This record gives sequence, C-alpha cells and structure tokens, in this order.
Amino acid sequence: MSGVKLIVNADDFGISEAVNRGIVEAHDRGIVTSTSIMATAGKFEHAIELARLRPSLAVGVHLVLTEQRPLTGANAASLVRRDGTFEPHLKQLLARRLRGHVSMPEVRRELDAQIRRVRMAGIAINHLDGHQHVHVLPGVAQVVAELAAAHGISAVRYPAERVRGYMLRSVKHAPRVAEQAALNLFCAASPLKHLRRSDEFVGFYFGGRLDEANLETVLTGLPRGGIVELMCHPGHEDMRPQADWQYAWAAERDALTSPRIRALVMARGMQLVSRPNVRG
Repeated sequence: MSGVKLIVNADDFGISEAVNRGIVEAHDRGIVTSTSIMATAGKFEHAIELARLRPSLAVGVHLVLTEQRPLTGANAASLVRRDGTFEPHLKQLLARRLRGHVSMPEVRRELDAQIRRVRMAGIAINHLDGHQHVHVLPGVAQVVAELAAAHGISAVRYPAERVRGYMLRSVKHAPRVAEQAALNLFCAASPLKHLRRSDEFVGFYFGGRLDEANLETVLTGLPRGGIVELMCHPGHEDMRPQADWQYAWAAERDALTSPRIRALVMARGMQLVSRPNVRG
C-alpha cells in the first residue's frame, strides 16, 4: 500500500463565481483539500464567503503579478502596463525583470498587501503560491520567502515537477515539458527549496486539462511514499477569464468529484491532507 500523503490544491479561488463554485464542489464532494485565493480578483469576497462556511477547506494566498490589477495602484508603477494592469503572462513579467524594469520594493509592497487583505478577511493563511508560478521568479522568490517568514506562513509551493514517462508520449505537448523544465530550473535556483514544502509537486504538465483519464494517470504515477501536492483548476464551463486559457474547468471538477477517482485514492492507501501536515 502507498504511504503517500496527498495535498489536492485548487488554484484561482476568487477569479470568478464559476470557479469559486467549482472549487467548493470539488471539496464538498471530492478530493480537494485546499485552495489558493487571489486577493486581486473580482470575486474575492464571494470566495471568502464560501471559505467561511467550510473550515475544513484550507486556504492559502495565490500571489498575483500578472493579468490583473495591483492592490497598491500607482505605487506599483514598475509592475504594470499603461492601462494599469500587470503583464498578461509570466514570460512578459520575466522579460521586464531581466531588463531591470521591475522594482523589488514595489513587488514586496504589492505581495504584502495581497497577504494582508486575506488576513484581514479573517482567513488563517495555510500557504503561499503564485498565479502562473510568479513566486519562483528571480528576486520575487526571495521576497516571497521573506514575506512568508514575516507573516508566519509555514509553507510555500515548490512547483518542480519531475518528468515522467507519460509526459513524453505526445510531441504536441513537448512545449509544455520544456516550460516545465524551465520552471524546475527557477525552482532549483530559488530560496524556496529551503522552506517547508511537499516532497513532490504534480499538475503542471496537465495544467488546465486534468480530466478523469489524466488525473488517473497522475495518481497511478505517484511515488510510493512522501508528501505530494497536486495542483488543479476545477470550475464551471461558464468561466472565461481569458480566451486563450482553454481550460477544461468542468472536466476537472468532474474528475475531482468522481467516485472512481476517490476509490482509486483509497485503494492506493493515499491520505488526503492539507498543507499544515507537511513536514519541514
């Protein structure tokens, strides 16, 4: 029997009511144990209301430096475009950072404001992670590590996913594997590797397409022991934050609430946990 302790974390809590509903359904009826809330998102308050009704759902902060608008407004001038929004993607933010156009004090103020907004809503913050994994970028990772210590947050996502055999079966998804390799390099060079974290992370390769078949592939490919974080994105099909996301929101919700998947988790002796159980 497997000795895996499995954290199933749903990202993007607060981005829309459709996603919010999908996340709590995947917790109430499925295997989701924790979620990450976006303090900058339009449906933040709706997410907070749902979280307050579910003390068993652990909530972390999904730190945002892309797509949306900063909480610190004009004080985040180096982080935004002319329209006042963050860069649309991690790649543009990284390019801006490498050109020396990103003020790290502004990054610190903005991410601190996001953490504080969640705390002021009465949420006991379970962990930190990042939208599009911005929290592992050079410089940003150091700020995140320092903010975690300052706020007494004991766990930070370390999104380094090992390349497994099933990831090499399709040439179509080779760019995703390349992105995964780059993300792994950022992780290895960051101070986050020294923080409290899971032993393994999975879910990047199948990001946005974790249907029942893919979820089964992931679960059956997990190690025999240790603590594993599985990233997921449940929601409803009326969720359209960006036209190019092409996420299978409802398919992920259905997979995470599938009786067959729960039976598989039980048959393999996996223990569903949330991040406070992660060892140092």
